[in-house]
Amino acid sequence: MLCEGGSPTILNHANRLVNVKNRADIQWLRAIAVSMVVLFHLWPSRFTGGFAGVDVFFVISGYLITSGLLRERPRLGDFWLRRIRRLLPSALLVILVTLVAAAVLVPAGSRTDFGTDAIASTLYFENWWLIGSAADYFAATAPSPFQHFWSLAVEEQFYLVWPVLVVALSLWGAARGSVIRARVVFGLVAVGSFGWSLWQSHAEPTVAYLSTFTRAWEFAVGALIATGLGFARWSARLRLSVSVVGFALIGASTFGLSEHMVFPGWAALLPVLGTALVIASFADYESSPRMISVMRPVRWLGDISYGLYLWHWPVVVLVGGYVLSEHESIGRFGPVLMLGLSLALAWLSKRWVEDPIRSSSWLKRRARWAQYAAAFSATIAIVVIGYALQDAAKLQLAAAQSAAERQAVEPCFGANSLLPTSDCKAAPTANIVPELDVAKHDAADPGSVCMTKAEDTDVKLCEFGSERAGAYRVLLVGDSHAATHLAAFQLLAKRNGWHLTLAYHAGCSFSMVERNQTARGVACAAWNLELQKHLAAAQRFDLVVTAQYAKNRLADVKGITNTVLADGLAAAWQPLLDRGSEVVVIRDNPEMTPAMKACWDSATKTAASCSMPQSKAFVTDPAAQAAANTDSVKLLDLTDLYCQNGMCPAQIGGVYVYRNADHINATYSRSMTLALDQRLERLLGRR
Repeated sequence: MLCEGGSPTILNHANRLVNVKNRADIQWLRAIAVSMVVLFHLWPSRFTGGFAGVDVFFVISGYLITSGLLRERPRLGDFWLRRIRRLLPSALLVILVTLVAAAVLVPAGSRTDFGTDAIASTLYFENWWLIGSAADYFAATAPSPFQHFWSLAVEEQFYLVWPVLVVALSLWGAARGSVIRARVVFGLVAVGSFGWSLWQSHAEPTVAYLSTFTRAWEFAVGALIATGLGFARWSARLRLSVSVVGFALIGASTFGLSEHMVFPGWAALLPVLGTALVIASFADYESSPRMISVMRPVRWLGDISYGLYLWHWPVVVLVGGYVLSEHESIGRFGPVLMLGLSLALAWLSKRWVEDPIRSSSWLKRRARWAQYAAAFSATIAIVVIGYALQDAAKLQLAAAQSAAERQAVEPCFGANSLLPTSDCKAAPTANIVPELDVAKHDAADPGSVCMTKAEDTDVKLCEFGSERAGAYRVLLVGDSHAATHLAAFQLLAKRNGWHLTLAYHAGCSFSMVERNQTARGVACAAWNLELQKHLAAAQRFDLVVTAQYAKNRLADVKGITNTVLADGLAAAWQPLLDRGSEVVVIRDNPEMTPAMKACWDSATKTAASCSMPQSKAFVTDPAAQAAANTDSVKLLDLTDLYCQNGMCPAQIGGVYVYRNADHINATYSRSMTLALDQRLERLLGRR
């Protein structure tokens, strides 16, 4: 039902709306929204749809901002300045504290991108930065403590564009006199954005989750209510009933949605419509003393909701991941402690930073340009600090890598301890390197900069080693299991004066076998065809080394046999053999059994005791079968560098072997340099 009453302009119509600043139900919504998000991050298995709290916030923002703009029609410069005073100080404080805390708590190898994340968060384009880096919001890998700024970035982008549209409509309405135009425009935004959300949520789910364009409809729904759509003329009892239904829908989304659903898409209707019903009902929750007493803690939580959202995620990532994880006795009380710390930080920052700056009469008296200059200077300062700390992390990592390269050839380090010429004592389990957290992120290609992504087809060639004309040319090619050997081959290139080229595709072997028609399958087949063209046009490689994940079947045709897979691999190698390249196939590394994986994943201080039987660590590798069937192709079996006496342990020679369940880490790969050098020499008949 419309509560119009024949308003001649949008502005006059908005002026008759209730005072939106002190609505109790909106404080309820703020409190519920932030609680949903925080509880989801602390207890994800219980509050499975808590991530939809950001959708509640988006509708609230669309309503409040549009209401204010229609009611007051401020100068755009003044509007943006109020937003800056309200939001920027706390955000910059959290970013600064998080950067410093990360520098103290997080190993350099795990925070090389934190500076860039902080800059993207400071400048409010974190959502697009995450999209560009192909980040998965729900990924199990260690997240950035700035990742939650994606939703704040979406809001700020809305605050930048939406006021221009609303003010333009207000001027148009004042001249031509109708609220209908505003509703039509807001409705078109809502319908267009929602339609785009439905399509992209299925086509590109990660992009859809983080994109401003797939969320714009949620702001537009709030804006439509701000034009007067709602139930304000209904009886108090009916309005209360509508509001209760709205809260029930939000509650259903908290416990009924999950990260495994396509989102936002259709599923986002649940929290969005629930929030819209609550706002549009204009229900009175303060009509009785009992309700007022109930509302006090809710109002308090709503008041600190912005700060709580800002602080909780750095607390979860840094305190939970790097402080509490070191104290196993804390156990289930860890989330409670993190919640308490987040609430305390939120209240303190509101009391001493947010409120004083927002209400400062001294600051408001300053010239507009001076306030903008102060905000700009503070922002640039955080950007500089972000760059500086990121560069410091990279220098630390480079120093550690140099040390690792020196260690790699020490007689009893890692795989060297298993060489026949070694005479090594068992390494003390207290001094295993790298640190467990570093080992779990120790990739030979940090950031996967050389990798072609799973659904992409572009060929990326990364070059290393000698640029000398006539240098021995080596190609390392395959999927991510081939790339795990990059660290060792980089050292070999340096030691032997090779020119090394890396080409690899996520989840896609170097093979001409028929692929399935999934996005991965089509991309994998296209990449292999394109790579063959590149290799045919390039200078001949002296040596081609390839490896693949033996169990990967994501892009394979259903029911395909190992023999057919082997034939596809051989077909990829044959053009290289025909041109005179030597081809060496590395048998795939072990994959953790479920028991070893559980041991590895749950370990926080040491994983020295994790191991598995060799008999359960390997499966038939089609690449090994293809090598046996193809003349001139050599098989390099490194099983004895992973397993001894029938067992495959998590650490060998004082070095962790693995990065995750099926990838070895870069440090252990480097320790295999001498063994690889010797075995390649023997395989190729040079020794």
